[in-house]
Amino acid sequence: MTNNKPADPVENGQANAKSSLTGNGKNPYRRSALTKLFLISAVGVGLSLISSAKLAATNLADKKNQDSIKPQILAGKVTKSLEQFSFTTEQGVQYHIADPSHILDDLAKKRGVVDGFYTLNRVRVKALISKVGNYGHMGYYERQVTIVGIADS
Repeated sequence: MTNNKPADPVENGQANAKSSLTGNGKNPYRRSALTKLFLISAVGVGLSLISSAKLAATNLADKKNQDSIKPQILAGKVTKSLEQFSFTTEQGVQYHIADPSHILDDLAKKRGVVDGFYTLNRVRVKALISKVGNYGHMGYYERQVTIVGIADS
């Protein structure tokens, strides 16, 4: 006597559901979705590692170079126009200018400049140099100098 019992559709449905949950099914969308999820996770982890390494390197560089918190004496040319307020050293290095006390505007008036936009040659200033970043109009400059005074000639 053989027990030929017909297959129960409910049991087969549950079995198929279990196999699709465990990944044994032949659902092509599941494999594609898991692959995409893995790639997105890997890219996120990679970007996170790069960002943290860059931050650590910047912090170490800033701690090593503590001179940036002391005013530096810079000599060069000041240019103030509609979208630009810059300092160019004699070596050609350009900085964006932050002049909260309007020291350079006062110097321009002493030199006889009437206009609000000007170019001053042979200027020696005491300034704090910023960390590397994006400064000035549309982030054009890599560093910024904050003017704290005029250096003695």
